[in-house]
Amino acid sequence: MSKTDVEKLLGDLNEGRILTQQTFEGLDVEVYLDERDTSAFADEWMQSFERWAQASAVAEEEVLRTSREQAFKQTLALTGEPELAGYVSDDMGLIGAALLQDMVHDSFVSELLESYQQGRLPLR
Repeated sequence: MSKTDVEKLLGDLNEGRILTQQTFEGLDVEVYLDERDTSAFADEWMQSFERWAQASAVAEEEVLRTSREQAFKQTLALTGEPELAGYVSDDMGLIGAALLQDMVHDSFVSELLESYQQGRLPLR
C-alpha cells in the first residue's frame, strides 16, 4: 500500500464508487451515530486513529486532505447530515493514513475499507 493506494481511494470517491445513494438508503442517522459512539466500534476506531493518524505527519498529506474533503462533501450532498459527513470523512482519513503507512493489514482499518467498498457504512 502506498500513496498510489490513497490516490485510488480518492479516484473511487470522485467517481462515485465508494459513497452512493444506496450507501445511505434507509439509514436512521441518529441511531447509526449513537451506535457508533456507544459501541466497541468507537474504542477500536480511536485505537486505530491513535496508531495511524494522530501521531503521524502523514495526516498532512494533500491526497489525504483531499480524500477527506471529498468524502465530507459527497456524504453531505447525499444525506444533508453534516455530523454524519464528519464521521465518514474521519473514516476516510483513517483509512488513508493507514494506506499511506502501508498498514492496511490492521484488521479494523481493513474492515472499514471493506465496508465502504461494499457500499455500506461500517459498524460492528
